[in-house]
Amino acid sequence: MVGRKTKHKFGTFWSFLAFVAVVALWTIPALGPGVIAVLSAFVVLYCLFQAPTWCCASTRKNEFCRNNANGILLGCHIRQHKWQKLKMAFREQRAAEALRKMLSNISGVAASLSAVAGTISASAATVTLLVK
Repeated sequence: MVGRKTKHKFGTFWSFLAFVAVVALWTIPALGPGVIAVLSAFVVLYCLFQAPTWCCASTRKNEFCRNNANGILLGCHIRQHKWQKLKMAFREQRAAEALRKMLSNISGVAASLSAVAGTISASAATVTLLVK
């Protein structure tokens, strides 16, 4: 039986396991590029909207929020933080700040690496599927 703390740690580092799974999928020749593209897209969506990370939105004291959030693009339970994170991702000047804040903790790094690997994998699988 898995304890509560072990289950929580597994949930936090699921993004690393997703990263390893995307890399491992390419070593199995029986899987077609379509399956790899779909699974990679699911990894990217998980990292963007469900992976456990810190909020990292700016507070009134110009520090970043350390509340738990879901995904790279979504903020914590505070409604203003959700909109602030989405705006940070799509504004030119704020994107670098958002990336710096996201890479300040291990769960943000895991989610970011998994999202990048999933995007590259999905793109490569789609190109491979279209070329054949």
